[in-house]
Amino acid sequence: MIEVGIVYLFIFFLVLFFILLCLFIYLMIEKYMNNESRKKINELKETYRLDMFHFLQTGKDDDLSPEGSPEKFIAFLELLREYANVLDSMEIKQKISKYAKKHFTNHVKKELKKRRWSLRMNALYMIEDFHMEHLKDSLHELYGRNNLTIAEKSQILRIFAKFNDSKLTSYMQKLDPRLSDFSILSILSIMNEETFEILVGDFVNLDKRTQFMVVETIGKEQLIQYHPLLAKLLENNEEEMRIRALKAYSNMGAPIDKTQLAEFFTFESWQVRMMAAKVVGKQKLTSYIDKLIELLSDQEYVVRAEAAKAIIQFKDGIDILKQVIDETEDDFARDMALEWHEKKRVDYY
Repeated sequence: MIEVGIVYLFIFFLVLFFILLCLFIYLMIEKYMNNESRKKINELKETYRLDMFHFLQTGKDDDLSPEGSPEKFIAFLELLREYANVLDSMEIKQKISKYAKKHFTNHVKKELKKRRWSLRMNALYMIEDFHMEHLKDSLHELYGRNNLTIAEKSQILRIFAKFNDSKLTSYMQKLDPRLSDFSILSILSIMNEETFEILVGDFVNLDKRTQFMVVETIGKEQLIQYHPLLAKLLENNEEEMRIRALKAYSNMGAPIDKTQLAEFFTFESWQVRMMAAKVVGKQKLTSYIDKLIELLSDQEYVVRAEAAKAIIQFKDGIDILKQVIDETEDDFARDMALEWHEKKRVDYY
């Protein structure tokens, strides 16, 4: 009985060994074939590199077709993408778009319908890199699907922003909550002026998070023409909106109403007091130096630090801090003034 069990066990291990051996051989063959395919693709890329460059210069592609083999097709795709990433003139973009429309449209459409996420994403990147604006209708159809991943949604919105699509502003009013702040900022930063202006004009219909990102974009891109909106937002009842509006003012240096700014130095929220100090420092508003000195005694460390940092940005900032060190009776103010006074001295030497 035991001998029969050993025989069956031996047969089992023998079968298992045979299966593993077949799998190993298959993987080795697969790897060899992939390596050979990759080698052929690289060789074809070098063969046609100058021809592709010549086409981008002259626009003549009579003999420059990717048809012939799967390797040649991939080689031409990669070549065109490489040039698209390094050549940025409008004329070359148009030639790339024309070539891609002629030779790669069917391929991209098929990839967009694949079940594999990576293939669909790669097709979206190709649409962006090759400026394939003629596929916008396909993208609108794709964006309406319920099973679309957040990465695909983000990429499609980026493409719409680059293509100045008229429907983008309506999409921005109903953004997927899974979309990250970074993705929203990325989309806003590549919008053209006209589209962004439409979005700002419809500011009240945007969700709160998108409003925050619009305000941040105004500050980062220094879009001074929108400072009336920021001035209005400083009167907003929502604390977070005030903070972001002040941050935008500090980034772009637009003139700020002095009466509005004055009330923020005694605001209950320490974030608001901190951003008020930052605005004064960035814009070097000398009339508020006394307010900054008062903030050196603030109960919040970050507010005191921002006030000292703002003071040091003035021409006589180091002298002001020295005066605080010598005259103040507040330990908080003296310690903070001393800390930034020493920092300035170290930077100087």
